[in-house]
Amino acid sequence: MVRFAWNQAGYLVEGLHRSFALGLTGCRPFLLRPVRARLAAELARFEPLVRRLLFLMALELGALPPRVQTNATSKPGSAPHSARASSRFLRKPRFRIAEPPKRAGHTLPPRRAASTGPGFRYLDLPLPPPAPFAYPPQPTDLLPAKPLIQRLRALNDVFENPLVYITAMRRRLGRPQTPPPVRADMPAAFRSGARSKLERENLSGLQAEIAAVLAHLNSS
Repeated sequence: MVRFAWNQAGYLVEGLHRSFALGLTGCRPFLLRPVRARLAAELARFEPLVRRLLFLMALELGALPPRVQTNATSKPGSAPHSARASSRFLRKPRFRIAEPPKRAGHTLPPRRAASTGPGFRYLDLPLPPPAPFAYPPQPTDLLPAKPLIQRLRALNDVFENPLVYITAMRRRLGRPQTPPPVRADMPAAFRSGARSKLERENLSGLQAEIAAVLAHLNSS
């Protein structure tokens, strides 16, 4: 089941990545509102799934000892790494193999005091401009999407370099007293009504296997 889920997720993620035609730099700072919403939903669907698949595949191969950190010292008078600095725009973002800590339900961000909506739609209208939150959402709105695009590039990098991420997960499992990279509770995207009944059942079975493995690791 793990191998089938991995192949299917890789096929869908690569198709999603190809549909945005990101090229080498991945420069898509803005997206239309419905396109951005679809991308956010797909990321919420695939990111927890990929983390759990990496976790199970790393467990099957076994943990590795942590990498020994060496302090690299540069020689005095050496030339700066101009090539490394110039290539930072072509560097791919790395996928986060561990889930971020769970936020408390009562710590919600405060509501914005002013709107940052697409005001350029109203530049041809007489002053004064619309009041805050007076911008009705439109399908043609261009919204910032750079963080989502970076997450998509990082997610696609997992399937382009799977051994790198599996090895990183194995080394994380080899660190003593390190919290598990995934949580035992089912992600909200796995229970979404947008998923088919068969997909929800498969994801529920995968999460049940994850919960059993985590319970065994915590008791050992």
